[in-house]
Amino acid sequence: MTLALQTRALGMMAGWLGGAFVNRDKKGDPGNRTPIEVVPVKDQRDALRFVLENGFRDAAFGLTPELLRRMTVDKWLDQYSASFEDPTWPVHDRIMGIQSTLLTRLLNPGTLGRVYDNEFLTPATEDMITLPEILKTLEAEVWSELDLGPGTYSNRQPMISSLRRNLQREYVERLIDLSMPESWRQASHKPIANLALLHLRQLSTRLAQAQEHSGLDTYTKAHFSETRLRIDKALDAGYVLNASAGASSTPIIIRIGQTNAPALNY
Repeated sequence: MTLALQTRALGMMAGWLGGAFVNRDKKGDPGNRTPIEVVPVKDQRDALRFVLENGFRDAAFGLTPELLRRMTVDKWLDQYSASFEDPTWPVHDRIMGIQSTLLTRLLNPGTLGRVYDNEFLTPATEDMITLPEILKTLEAEVWSELDLGPGTYSNRQPMISSLRRNLQREYVERLIDLSMPESWRQASHKPIANLALLHLRQLSTRLAQAQEHSGLDTYTKAHFSETRLRIDKALDAGYVLNASAGASSTPIIIRIGQTNAPALNY
């Protein structure tokens, strides 16, 4: 129940990013409000910070080994479906589902497109949240472990926890989706794709540096290696797809969130 309440709160706060108030005033109504008012920048930043602190950090869920050993399902005979459920609580699946949904809310083309439009709706002399700020803030939170530097870790006490590794993989997949050519048809696609490519390249460089640290545990070492390989292959695939799309009359479309992308021939 508490986890469901936390999830609903996170979903509501994520909706403030790139948001706007719609006023349905008629001519002559007091206040002279405009039909569209962009959500104040402070509220958007506060909402983003709330989501990052309460949705992406392990401590925010309070799931200790002692608590998890007590979490199960009731086995009453009048609850037919519950009697066939796994008695152990699927902690990784549940948390990954929550965090995956949050990443979708923050990084989907609709939200990012509204942020891009709101930048234009706000005079340049006024402060407003921007696409580069969102991606920089999000990456700093998701990959905060890369700032730790060298250390001594073990497979029981890894540098990056299992929950965070799942989150980081989901984040990279979202950036790859956004970077693909012709992923969607909105005018905001190009600037968003360019920013996604920039962050993927920077992240690949940071991962290469982190791999050189001694004392890494096996989980983290494998995670860094696979993530870097996934990024580099995706960057190469993006250029191949772009070249193929330019040579063919039928554009290649990669749908956001689609995992079964077509195979590429090199």
